[in-house]
Amino acid sequence: MNATGPDGFPAAEGDRLHAAQLRLGEFLSADRARDRDRASLDAGPWKKLPKRQVVDLVEAILRRYTWLCDHDREVPDGHVSRRGLIDLLRVFYRMKLPLGEADLRMMLDLTGPLLDRIGPEGPVEYVMGYLQEGELTQPLAASLRAFEGHFRSKAGTGASLQTIGQSLHVLLWLDEWAPLEPSRCWSEAIRRDFRAMTGERRAKWRHLLTHIRGNAPVRMPAGWASGAEAHLAAVGLDDFRDQLSIWFAPFRSDQPLPLSVAGSHVLKGLIWYAALTRDEAVKTTALGLLDVKWKQKRNTEKSMVALEALGISKEDLRARQLLPRERAAAPTLLERFLSARLATSIDRMVAEEDGDLIIVQGDLHYYRLFKSTRRIERATDGAAIELDWHALPDAWRAAIGLECDSEEQLRLRGLLLMQDATCGRYFRVSAGPAN
Repeated sequence: MNATGPDGFPAAEGDRLHAAQLRLGEFLSADRARDRDRASLDAGPWKKLPKRQVVDLVEAILRRYTWLCDHDREVPDGHVSRRGLIDLLRVFYRMKLPLGEADLRMMLDLTGPLLDRIGPEGPVEYVMGYLQEGELTQPLAASLRAFEGHFRSKAGTGASLQTIGQSLHVLLWLDEWAPLEPSRCWSEAIRRDFRAMTGERRAKWRHLLTHIRGNAPVRMPAGWASGAEAHLAAVGLDDFRDQLSIWFAPFRSDQPLPLSVAGSHVLKGLIWYAALTRDEAVKTTALGLLDVKWKQKRNTEKSMVALEALGISKEDLRARQLLPRERAAAPTLLERFLSARLATSIDRMVAEEDGDLIIVQGDLHYYRLFKSTRRIERATDGAAIELDWHALPDAWRAAIGLECDSEEQLRLRGLLLMQDATCGRYFRVSAGPAN
C-alpha cells in the first residue's frame, strides 16, 4: 500500500485502478493552488484522454470519495479533496463515454450511497442514453431500483432533482421483472401486454417504449420525433393502432383510473407517437383522453398538455376543466428575501456594544454566544452546544472552520443557528447548563 495525494488515500500497486488513483493524487495536489471561486477547472487536458481511461477515473473518483467520507474525522481537510473530485467528475459527466452495462451498474452502485453528499446527475442520464441501443437487463434494473431507493431517502429538492426523479420513475416502469400493480396505474396494462409479446415484435415494442423519457420538455423535441418515427415504422401502423385502441379503451369508462408519475410520462409519449402517425383513427383513439377521469389529478397536467400535438390547446383543456387555471408567477428569491427583511422588525443577531454577549434568535430557540470564551448556550435550557463540524456540507467547510478561534467564526455559527429549524442538526450538546 502507498498513499497517493494530499488526502493520504491508500492505493495498492496491484489494484486495477492504481494508475487512475495516482493521476487523481497528482491532480488533487496541484488543484490545492486553484481558487475555486475565481477559476474553473480546465477541462482541456482531461478531454484528450482515451475515453476508457476516463471511465476508470470516474470509478476511481467515486471510490476515493467514498473512502474520504468514511475517514472524514481522520483527514481534517478531506473536504478540500472531495470538492476537487466533484469538480473533475462534472467534467467527465459532460463527456460521451463508452459505457457498458457493468460500467453503468458501477456508477449507480457507487453513487447511490453518496446521494446525501453529491448530486445524482450523470448516472441516470448515461443509463437513458445506453437504453436507446442497449437493453434493460435484470441486474441493471436492480441497480436502478437500489439507486432510486437512495435517491428518495437522501437526495434533496429542486427542479433538476425532480426531473431526475421523473426519469427514474420511467426507467423503473420499464423494469420487466418487477411485479405488476394494476391498482397503482392505468399503464400497468401496457407492461402486462408487453411482457406477453415474443420475438421480433417484442424487441420492436421495447425500443418504442424505451424511447419515452421522463425528462421530456412540454413540447415534442425534433430530435425525439426523429427517433420516434423510426420506432413507429418498425412496429408498423396497424400494430400501433390496434394496441393504442386496447390501451386507451378504459378512458371512455365512467370509472376513475389510477395514474402514477411514470404512467403520466408514458401517456404523454404515446400521445406524441399518435400525433406522428398522422392517422385519423389513431387520433380519434388518442382524443379519448378528453373523457378520462383520474384518481390522481396532480399527475395529469403533463399528459394533458401533450394533446397540443393533436391540435387541442391549453384553453380548450381549461374549458373542459382538464387543466387548472394558470397560477401567478411565484416571487423570485430576491423578492422573498426583501419581503422577509421588511417584515422583520428586529435583527436576529444582536451584540452588546461594549460587552461579551451576542444574542441570536433562531427559528426554534434563542442562543447566547460569548465572545471571550466562544461558548454557545441554548437559552431554553442553558445547555452548551457546539458545532459538529464534520456534519457540515463540504462547501460550507471552506468558510466555517473546525475551531471556533475568532469572533468571526463565532458569528458564522450564529448565522447557522438563526436557521436552526434546518441547520440545528449540525450542532450537538457539549455540556449541561452552566452553574
